[in-house]
Amino acid sequence: MKWLASKLMKSFLVLLLLTVKIGEAAAPQPGASLTNRENLAKESQAAAAHPVGWRGDGTGRFPSARPVMKWSANENVRWKTEVGKGASCPVVSGQQVFITAEPDLLLCLDANTGKERWRKHHRFSDLPGSPKDPGQSTQYGDMTPTPVSDGRFVWVFTGTGIVACYDLDGTRQWIQGFDLPLTTAYGRTASPVLIGERLLVHFGPLVCLNAATGKLLWKNDAEASYGTPARASVGDTDVVVTPKGSVVRVSDGKILASDLGNCMYSSPVVRSNVVYFLEGESTAVRLPGQATDQIKCQELWSVKLEGDFYASPVVEGERIYAIDKSARYYVLDAKTGQTLLDRTLEFFRTENAYVYPSISLAGTNLFLGNDAGETFLLEQNEQGKVIATNSLPQGSGSTPAFLGNRMFVRSGKVLYCIGPL
Repeated sequence: MKWLASKLMKSFLVLLLLTVKIGEAAAPQPGASLTNRENLAKESQAAAAHPVGWRGDGTGRFPSARPVMKWSANENVRWKTEVGKGASCPVVSGQQVFITAEPDLLLCLDANTGKERWRKHHRFSDLPGSPKDPGQSTQYGDMTPTPVSDGRFVWVFTGTGIVACYDLDGTRQWIQGFDLPLTTAYGRTASPVLIGERLLVHFGPLVCLNAATGKLLWKNDAEASYGTPARASVGDTDVVVTPKGSVVRVSDGKILASDLGNCMYSSPVVRSNVVYFLEGESTAVRLPGQATDQIKCQELWSVKLEGDFYASPVVEGERIYAIDKSARYYVLDAKTGQTLLDRTLEFFRTENAYVYPSISLAGTNLFLGNDAGETFLLEQNEQGKVIATNSLPQGSGSTPAFLGNRMFVRSGKVLYCIGPL
């Protein structure tokens, strides 16, 4: 009996201990539920695993985003900060938001609060030796190029010909000024592209710098337009495809192919080794599976579209989503170029309002905006159903950025962080 009592007592104690442990696991623990800051940190760390810049990774796709459907100046505003006039995209990297503003500013904000951490000017007087300003500033603005960050450093390019690198604390690593031909009448707008340890900057000629030091590695004659080169691969070789249709090898600047297509204002988009050029004369070209000094690319289709395209498209699945300056919205079959939908979106603010921001796919919905502060959310299909309309007091030609349940968008001189409160 004593033996049985002792065994029962041990079983009871084990059961009691298991009950306590289960209760501890089920009960809310201090700090067990992630705060907004911790959520943002986790999402930012995942995002910073790859370079973040123009339209995120350049495609305008933010598949893990889950932004709110409704916002205004007074609804779902987590914070707003005056940053100044500009048309560059915000870049979210780590727990920082980088954004440029006229006439020569790079600003770093706290992504959770919007508080300014630091700002840096970029003038030729800031360069070592104070070289003469080559006089390439334009009335159309000099800070349209979007910065790029790898989560450790951020690189900025100005329309005046200055390139600089900073760490996340704002300590300058290097700064360089270049007196190179300006080939675009309305100033430089192409954003820098980071591929490994190389920074590609489209001044007029295409230039490659050592990202760590700013040293010039090569430059070639691939002419710039207003769009940004798209990164791609030919086999295991890194290349970029310029808006004017040149395929350039990143390692040495060799032009492997030319005249594949043309984008005057927008940027080419690469998906599954196919390059899409959306313009009045739109083309789709397949890159080969292996790189040689001269590659042959296969044109898949060529179609004519009406309109002037400033906004870059989104390619997702078997569909291309594009919109022209006057809000004429197209859905094309990515395999054939066939027009599946052609309709004009009826923005409320139409007088002197144009669609300059590029299309974004955040989660499962398309975001299309104009420079008057209006944004339409559309279903991702060929019906083009509008599921929400939103507006902010002022607009911008800037394209928004997304991270988790937050959207970062310019409105006049103000940067808004939109998300659930």
